[in-house]
Amino acid sequence: MRIKMKCFCFLLFTGCLATTTKAQQSEPALARVLYEFTHINDTLQPDKPHKEEMVLYIGQHASLYGSNTGEQINQQIQKQLEDPSFDGNLTITGSGRTTQESYYAKPGTQAFKQLSRVAGETYLVDEDYPAIDWHVSDETKEIGGYTAQRATGRFKGREYTAWFTTEVPFQAGPWKLQGLPGLILEAVDSREDVVFRYAGFETFEESEAAVLLPDNAIPTTQKALDKLVEAYKRNPQAAHNARSQGTATAGGGSGRPVVRVGAGGGNAMASIDPSRIKSVNVKKDNTQISPVDNNPLELEDNR
Repeated sequence: MRIKMKCFCFLLFTGCLATTTKAQQSEPALARVLYEFTHINDTLQPDKPHKEEMVLYIGQHASLYGSNTGEQINQQIQKQLEDPSFDGNLTITGSGRTTQESYYAKPGTQAFKQLSRVAGETYLVDEDYPAIDWHVSDETKEIGGYTAQRATGRFKGREYTAWFTTEVPFQAGPWKLQGLPGLILEAVDSREDVVFRYAGFETFEESEAAVLLPDNAIPTTQKALDKLVEAYKRNPQAAHNARSQGTATAGGGSGRPVVRVGAGGGNAMASIDPSRIKSVNVKKDNTQISPVDNNPLELEDNR
């Protein structure tokens, strides 16, 4: 599969403060890995988990992980536009829940950053680099045609079993699962509440893609971001109004919204000729995912 050059920033609309971050990190993406992510977010309804396709872009020195929803939407749109019978009525379907966070990791400098979209803005939080005491065994199995080796480790209150391969020249993993001497293809916690299943691997030619942090994300703290998320949940319209008036809730200062296009929830309509579109029908199936979150990815116990 060939894909056009994109800035894989995992953002939709980014706002800028009086002081903004500028093109902090960028390097060519050498490969990407797809994962089928499953999270039983409601233990009382395990039959209604959050399921989503996620993607990990890997460069020589850094990686970027987030939702692949934007690319999937692009594919839906392109397929309909290329259909000779397309009548101008576009239909976009989705699961009704998309991960709003993405994660940038740079092992060489122990840098780890979370990017979160709230009310149309992108916020940047510096996190401690994930420290996982992995125990590697001699057990192996085949995943996607690669020989994968078993490792176990405890992280954020969960016991994970991960399977990594050294048959590709990358040391990275999905989400915050870092630190193994190879590429993590699969990871499952001991209760099988959190699952990352390998769904595909693809290498890029030079300049096809880039691992890039947004140049105008709003720097903030996790505490401030949590407060903003709660405020948005209580009154989404007020949060959007604040953004349109140039108010930056989490970081202080103000600035005008800037529209950017990226993967993992990016604006799939940005490259579409609007004259060909008569209507857009968005179908989201919320019935298959429980809205209750009583089982977060990160538990309190972090021994």
